[in-house]
Amino acid sequence: MKLFVRALWVIAALTGAVSAQHTGDIPPALVWDKLKGNCPASLDWASLRGKVVEVFLSPDDVFPDDIDDWKEAAQNFQGEQVSFIHVVGGSEFLLDQALQQTAYRGCVLFDTDGRNFKSFNLPLIGRTVVVDQWGFIAGYDHGQDDMKGALRSVLNNQRDTGLDETPPQPRPSDPAAVLTPAPSYAVHISVARQGDLRSLGAGLPGRYISKNQPLKLIILNLWNTPLARTAFPEKLAEGNYDVTADMPGIDREPLLQLIREAVERQFGLRIEREERTERVYMLTTLRNPSPQLRPAISGEEWMCGGGQGSIIGRRKRCRISLAPSRGCLTFR
Repeated sequence: MKLFVRALWVIAALTGAVSAQHTGDIPPALVWDKLKGNCPASLDWASLRGKVVEVFLSPDDVFPDDIDDWKEAAQNFQGEQVSFIHVVGGSEFLLDQALQQTAYRGCVLFDTDGRNFKSFNLPLIGRTVVVDQWGFIAGYDHGQDDMKGALRSVLNNQRDTGLDETPPQPRPSDPAAVLTPAPSYAVHISVARQGDLRSLGAGLPGRYISKNQPLKLIILNLWNTPLARTAFPEKLAEGNYDVTADMPGIDREPLLQLIREAVERQFGLRIEREERTERVYMLTTLRNPSPQLRPAISGEEWMCGGGQGSIIGRRKRCRISLAPSRGCLTFR
């Protein structure tokens, strides 16, 4: 009898690993490139049984503010049978710096290729899966910011947890969504629906998807220009917008140019690049620089962020001089 039950468990485990599409399924095995923080000796679901496990998956860069949110969530269940596992992508350098600055002691799985998103059948945006004490999927978040109530319900074996029974599937508000059954070969701009999931500049080749974003961020993304180098007009359309385009076969840059022109027409803007002479700061390295400062990797996109007492940037070059500052955006 014991052998039979064990065989059924193995078969169920293999089935769950393939689909993992419903509450009650066995979750797929977690995979990673590197483990960070303080992880259990084993991360297989059989070893984690007895605890409710929240698995948060995000493909984005991690900053100290993000880890502060992780800490706050964990403190709500301090001393209880609840574990938190964070599966993240983005920059490993930024992740390491954020972990060091916050002295985070939780478990972090660094997954560069988003393999866990695929195995959990999740769209490539921040999502949470909850696994119950017996090692089965308890449910999936549906965009709620606070998972405290859902975790408490699972911990207390309540039937109604507030979680979805199946993974969120691509829909028009998701970056991975198919926009229309057939390519529209047009740029669509509309007011976003409140509560829709956010994305900025996502999409496969020939597609562009920005959802539920303020116009300022859409412009910065389309023109690939930092906020510090952009002079916005005093009166700019408020609220959040959706900007999508579905044009298979068109290269990225021509596609973006079509979208830029559509945005200018829609909002009555004239956006131009100009050169200005500005006083700026120069950041230089010491002879023996600290490990927090390293040369940028060729091809990395610029970014910046930070948290309390910290600032993080990538591919930044600044000088103190009266020199032309190229690539500034102005509005006419």
